[in-house]
Amino acid sequence: MTALLPLPGDEVHIWYAWTAQCEGAGLRDAYAALLTPDERARCARFAFDALKAEYLLTRALCRTVLSRYAPVRPQDWRFESNAYGRPEIAAPLVRPLRFNLSNARSLVACAVTSGSDVGIDVEETARSAAPLDIADQFFSAEELAALRALPAHEQGARFFDLWTLKESYIKARGLGLQIPLDRFSLRFGETLGIAIDASLADEAADWQFFSTRLSGAHTLSLAVRRGANPPYRIRLHEIVPRP
Repeated sequence: MTALLPLPGDEVHIWYAWTAQCEGAGLRDAYAALLTPDERARCARFAFDALKAEYLLTRALCRTVLSRYAPVRPQDWRFESNAYGRPEIAAPLVRPLRFNLSNARSLVACAVTSGSDVGIDVEETARSAAPLDIADQFFSAEELAALRALPAHEQGARFFDLWTLKESYIKARGLGLQIPLDRFSLRFGETLGIAIDASLADEAADWQFFSTRLSGAHTLSLAVRRGANPPYRIRLHEIVPRP
């Protein structure tokens, strides 16, 4: 078995893969062989081949990445979802690994920590225009004011920064859209920060955020609960999953 990778408690590892690099028939067959019967049935229900390929890659990325940190074959991982849909490891519970997944038009990503709550979100940003109209519905008043204060040509990029950061936070909390998106505000400065409405029963100081552009066409953002610990180191890895 390949030597396992260390995952220090003060690091977050982000693994990402491009679907265009993982499309060979041999890889698809290998990815499909990793799935449980339930996962195969879900994959078969997708109407379009591109969605099936994206699903296969997402599951393969998750399984092969987790197996870099624990002596478990990729096909032997079992997962369950909480009441709000966040996936977690059900078995085997060999170490306190936590993970989160995201996918968007040609890119899939997986974030892994040693026990810390984590959320990741990726969005395809190479569009003719960002959907700024939905900001009025989902962003906080503070975020809207800061967004509208920017020059028009900068608002699209900031929209995707905000959207992916907000998604990463609610995914890390494990509550999905049970958390109203306008009840917390991402703040941009020397570091990324957050202001949280008291009704959400959370501490802003517990959270660390990260956001980056990948290949000029995608925004990737991450939220991790670090509590009173020093800032986490974020490490990115681009791979082609190979079972």
